[in-house]
Parts: sequence; structure tokens; C-alpha cells
Amino acid sequence: MNAGTVRVIVPMKPVAECKRRLSALPDATREALVLLMLDRTVRAVTEALGAESCWVIGGDAMIRQVSEAAGGRWLVDAASDLNATVTDGMRRAFEDGARAAVFVPADTPMVSAQDVRAVVDASDDLTSPVGVEALADGGTNALLVPAGSGIEPALGHRSYARHRAAAEEAGFTLVAAPAYGLVFDIDSPADLTHATETIAGFAADLARWAARVETEARTKA
Repeated sequence: MNAGTVRVIVPMKPVAECKRRLSALPDATREALVLLMLDRTVRAVTEALGAESCWVIGGDAMIRQVSEAAGGRWLVDAASDLNATVTDGMRRAFEDGARAAVFVPADTPMVSAQDVRAVVDASDDLTSPVGVEALADGGTNALLVPAGSGIEPALGHRSYARHRAAAEEAGFTLVAAPAYGLVFDIDSPADLTHATETIAGFAADLARWAARVETEARTKA
């Protein structure tokens, strides 16, 4: 399969607006966490599917800088909310010739190229919708939509069940991909503690990104 027939949509907000549930953290740490996970996500996608297969939509100059440095393509977000952003991104991907579009969030710290491939490989040559359910809240941490399927993103709390129902309504069965690096996302201080204590190298990478954020903040001051 030609990797150019798949586009992965990663929606983002300006870095200062991301992960507000972690507002108790120092700003540099919270922003470093956002950028670290974005970098890991884009690199996993591009390793799995090739250069510019990853479309990061929205954010600010720092989001764009990290996305492009990791091999992704950055696009302006003209939509009003998460689902509108992803829906518009998928529409643009299909217009660009993609046979399938995949939503992946930028907050799964264990994501790898193997996980991205697992989602695509589960699609029966891009003809079946595929999902990955979030372990904590029944949300959706990946959604592959074949072109012409009529399935639209309905992201949010307990969204995996909604996507399963939407697939059935469209005449499909939502395939659950064995993408274990996508099931865990960071939404709370407890999640961050778990990540820093259990994911090899994550705490050190976070410290390096925090130092980078602090350095850039001093440069702009």
C-alpha cells in the first residue's frame, strides 16, 4: 500500500491553551509536555507512513515549528471546535486524494510507528473503519475513516461507542486495532505521574523539553 494514500490528522490548539487540566504545573512543564507528545506523535506517523503523511492542524508558531521539524505538515485551523477541525481535515485529505484519513490525538506518550501501522493494517486495505479506545474514559484515541464511508468524527467522552454505532449505521463494523501505545493518554496529574514513572526515558525527555521552553521564553523576554 502506498503510504501517500493515508493522511493522519492531529488537531492542536496554541500551546498555552493545551492541557488546561494540568494548570497546577509550572507553565514551562505543561507546555513542554504538550510539545514532547506532539513531537513523538508526528515522528511516529512519519516513520510509519512517510514524510508529510501527518497533518497537524491548528496551534501557533511553536506548534508549527515542532510539527515541521518532526516531518509533519502544518495547516491553519479554520474550524470552531475539535470535531469540526478533524472533519474538515479529513475532507481536505480526501480531496487531496487520500483513500483514508486517520485521527490521532497528540497526547498519547507511548505512541510508536508500530501503533500507527497497526491502525492502518487493520483496515483491510483502507476499506474498513478502525478505532482505538482510550483506556481511561472510553474516548477515541485513533479513528481511521475510509473515503466515501460517510462516517464523521464524534470525539469526546465515551466517543468510542458513538463511533462504533456510526460505523454500523453506515454499514460497517468498526475494527479495534491492536495499537497498545495509543490506549493511554495524559489528561490528569495522575496520568503524568504514571507516565514519568513507567515510560522509559519520558521524565528525562520532559526535562529537556522544559529547558528548551524556558530558554526560548528568556530569549523572547
